[in-house]
Amino acid sequence: MFMHTSLACGTWSTIGCLNHHTQLFIGDVVSVTFSDTQGVLVDLSFNYKITSLEQGEPHAWPRLVAEYINVHVPLVSAGRMTDQGLVVAYRGNKIFALESSGINQARVDFHCVAKCDSSTQCNNQEYDYIYPQCCEKYNAGTKVLQPKTGYIYQCKAWPFSQFCRTASDKDPSFEPGVGKSWAMAWTQVSK
Repeated sequence: MFMHTSLACGTWSTIGCLNHHTQLFIGDVVSVTFSDTQGVLVDLSFNYKITSLEQGEPHAWPRLVAEYINVHVPLVSAGRMTDQGLVVAYRGNKIFALESSGINQARVDFHCVAKCDSSTQCNNQEYDYIYPQCCEKYNAGTKVLQPKTGYIYQCKAWPFSQFCRTASDKDPSFEPGVGKSWAMAWTQVSK
């Protein structure tokens, strides 16, 4: 863990979090967009590009993005509040804004442009989405990378393809590779 100075004097509000378990790859981008009541604050918003496999690990990029926020974004801090002050952790980092700043939201989005290349070992398999991104678009033949297992899964043909579109937060039974009924909807295509 990385210790950060305590939050500056004033009232701070939680405006977002970096508590994602998404595996990212070289070339993928984490976009952090800050907003106030007037709209997006372009000057504060930024893109953080993943440049190594280590940076893309689910335990690494949230810490790296939090550290970037603490150094480069004024009136905003990221980390986990402890008795010792603000700590940048590997998981569970929140994004805070000084209430007097008017900043009221931090949105974290992923632009997963990376596919298999010579520096990654994914058996030249390509995927359409990183699960559960855009799950409402999944249909027969859709390939997804499951960050929890590191494997790629392909949605089966109709009538089973309807279960591929089931969001993991509503019914985790069909979550590829981990749900109790995942094999009914998915076929594992990479090891």
